[in-house]
Amino acid sequence: MSTANYHVFGLGAGTDDLYYIGWMDKSPDHEQEKIYSDLADDSHGDIARWVRQARDTGKIDIFEIETAGTPEEARDSALFWCGYYRSLGLQVVTDRC
Repeated sequence: MSTANYHVFGLGAGTDDLYYIGWMDKSPDHEQEKIYSDLADDSHGDIARWVRQARDTGKIDIFEIETAGTPEEARDSALFWCGYYRSLGLQVVTDRC
């Protein structure tokens, strides 16, 4: 039986906003600050700037979408959810896919 070691999550500037979908081996429930820090330091320019600005203003929310057992499954899930939310008209970005 495999365990889910990867977390697919969304970030937004409030509960009714979604800007970014990503995945990591860190839990959004327990390691929020580490996720924010990693994204602010290691992401592409626009995403890193957005995370830094959202943290500075205190307007950043994170939620888990689902878990995955492998990096490939997590990447595929993030791609799926990006496409899904884009089909609903949201301007969602990702950089780990």
